[in-house]
Amino acid sequence: MKYESGEFLIISDFEIRTLREGIDDIDLFIPMNMRTLNLYIEDLPAYIKGRLQFTQIRNLIIRFSMNQEEKLCTIHLLKDIDLQSAEVNFEMKYKDYYIILRENKYFNEMYLKKK
Repeated sequence: MKYESGEFLIISDFEIRTLREGIDDIDLFIPMNMRTLNLYIEDLPAYIKGRLQFTQIRNLIIRFSMNQEEKLCTIHLLKDIDLQSAEVNFEMKYKDYYIILRENKYFNEMYLKKK
């Protein structure tokens, strides 16, 4: 599955649902099925090897700004269905990066890659 809006892009093995469409931003909901999520970020500092790992992630919520100057998205890794259950959240500038979500046999993977 592919979700694209302007310069924002996700390529995913998972269903992507629109939760909310506002004037300034859009919220996307992506179920992860309570599995481990390995996060790979292109251009990490050399002292961080490989990946960041989060266990039992149920869902992702990604809110991306429609503001053409900001081009920011906030990524929330959730243990449950609401934002109060966030294990972690972080911002990413999506102008030069895109997101890949992959399902593997024992875990899920999320890649933040340069365009």
